[in-house]
Amino acid sequence: MPDMDGIEAARLMSGSDVAVPIILFTVLDLEGLETRAYKAGICAVVSKAQVWNLLKSIETAITQSSRELRCAYRYPSVATAQVESATGVRSARVRDLSIAGAYLAMPNPFSKSASILIKISTQREFFQADATVAHSSYGLGMGVMFNAVSPPFLIVLQQWLSQAQKEITQHS
Repeated sequence: MPDMDGIEAARLMSGSDVAVPIILFTVLDLEGLETRAYKAGICAVVSKAQVWNLLKSIETAITQSSRELRCAYRYPSVATAQVESATGVRSARVRDLSIAGAYLAMPNPFSKSASILIKISTQREFFQADATVAHSSYGLGMGVMFNAVSPPFLIVLQQWLSQAQKEITQHS
């Protein structure tokens, strides 16, 4: 686009209707781009070199959008997570975070309805809670709902969400 890049366009569009998913399809190197994209409200970033992921990303975005009128606003996040179940431990990137749950980008997500322990960390703090997998898309990730959050971790989560809200307000 001659006057703005896709991330700036997404930032302008994301506030108009949060139910409409935005997917960035790009030839650019994804390194570092994903973080900027998620902060701008983009729900998926697909490299043109991995065009086979585009249809799955569209399907997932539409399914999530139509299925979820979320009970809580989700904020873009760039934290890392460890997800534990009876079958093992897997790493993920936290893409969206809310008071009620999160979306975790990971290539091999746990199955829908799986009971998990999620541990999210930043450079200074960490959060953990028991959760249930609400939906799962192989190769993309999974949405999780927190079951019970202990008070100390609830304080951490509320601080993260408050900070994310401030950052969004500053960029508006």
